[in-house]
Amino acid sequence: MRITRRHVIALSAAAVGAAALGAGGLVLRWWNGPPGHGLRALSRDEYDFVNAVAEAWMPSGGTPAISGAEANVGAFFDETLDRIDPSQRELLEALLQVLDDKPIGFHLVGYRNLPLATRQRILRAWMHHPEYLFRSAVAGLMALISMGYTTHPEVARQISPWFGCGYGP
Repeated sequence: MRITRRHVIALSAAAVGAAALGAGGLVLRWWNGPPGHGLRALSRDEYDFVNAVAEAWMPSGGTPAISGAEANVGAFFDETLDRIDPSQRELLEALLQVLDDKPIGFHLVGYRNLPLATRQRILRAWMHHPEYLFRSAVAGLMALISMGYTTHPEVARQISPWFGCGYGP
């Protein structure tokens, strides 16, 4: 079976639904907020969170040298969410809010405001979390972030030789 973007989005939406139910009353605080200035679907906090996760996963200095935040994965994510069913978009946005607020109890600030090294440590913990639904929700988020990263022109140009199928900018 070939996995498509629709499968990833559907899996993400299902995992997000479980996460939203677990978040309870907190979700009501964010539900269906207006997009940030210049954005189509995401609030400014959600956009910044996506870029913070992308930077933690793909920091600058590697190959390609551009970080996930420098690749502006938040803009790709915003455009993607603008094109999906509103009920799925709301669930994905709730996941972003829940994950951004998760470190507040220990660090007193949201994920997007933490230093890079701390964000990297937290992201590794999330990716290996013992709860299957939580880990699946994070995996779906990471799949979308990686799609956005690889479509950035600079990244696509550098990684296209690694793919014999003709992948390129």
